[in-house]
Amino acid sequence: MARILITGASGFIGGYLVSQALGKGHDVTAALRKGSNTDRLKDKRLKLLDFPLGDAEAMAQVLQDTQRFDWVIHNAGVTKALTKEAYREGNSNNTRRFVQALQNADVVPDKFLFVSSLAAMGAPALQAAAIQEHQTPQPLTPYGESKLEAEQFLVSTGHFPWVVVQPTAVYGPWERDILTFIQLANKGLELSIGRQSQRLSFIHAHDVASAVYRILETKTAIHRKYILSDGKAYTTEDLGAAVRQALGIKKTIKIRLPLGLVRQVATIADAWGRLKNKPAALSRDKIPELAAENWHCDASPLIQELQFQPEYDLYNGMQQTVQWYRTKGWI
Repeated sequence: MARILITGASGFIGGYLVSQALGKGHDVTAALRKGSNTDRLKDKRLKLLDFPLGDAEAMAQVLQDTQRFDWVIHNAGVTKALTKEAYREGNSNNTRRFVQALQNADVVPDKFLFVSSLAAMGAPALQAAAIQEHQTPQPLTPYGESKLEAEQFLVSTGHFPWVVVQPTAVYGPWERDILTFIQLANKGLELSIGRQSQRLSFIHAHDVASAVYRILETKTAIHRKYILSDGKAYTTEDLGAAVRQALGIKKTIKIRLPLGLVRQVATIADAWGRLKNKPAALSRDKIPELAAENWHCDASPLIQELQFQPEYDLYNGMQQTVQWYRTKGWI
């Protein structure tokens, strides 16, 4: 049994990380911001901790009080923000402060696993090979840049026991972005962006958590990055087919939205978000990622070196996800 501290535990992926850790019999503490939603954190075995990521000194005091954890999973982050500075603060600066607090409190764990994103790598040209962990990162968005900056800080720490995971597009019960695509398909509309079919990769949130614990349990898996996907290559058409199959729908009206139109809609959404001081779900800074034609990635180091076998591919994973959405009344 390991003592584990998990930040971002109240989020989509965080809930899976907590659930699997408890299922394995670990001693789990969920580090939360004030006001976090704890609907998925009701297990009596779980400890909840008010954790001030924005204050390194306060964090160090909290960590001294809780004493050393064997593993730390830093899953907290910002996926939507109004400014580039907000992305950097939520993803890069918080990571830097967290590591410094662990060092200052003299409670450095055996492993510090940072949940980054494939966005930190960026998407290559359509005709290029799959994204690989050793290639030169070229993030397309402020979000990706902020995740990359956090990764680069960890690499610069020398002997600090870091490891980074870069999940591709994650779906599963509780997810709300791909849910929009599913809800529209359920009404007979299948939307995509741009003229070309995209090369895509996916991973179910359950498999993200399983991969994280496989990495933590493997002593040699340290001071390196792992891309997380189910190991298969998909296209825009595969996503539509998987959703239709899960919904039990044979046909939809397929509409490809021109990139210019999407940019205009995003511009309006951005303006409305700034007026309300709340980031829009569709913003201009996300367009380069949404429009990129090649998100196929190479997860072979995870699958071959660590013998990790994902439980879900896109088709059976979408079936399980849609069934859950229906049970909960989300579609």
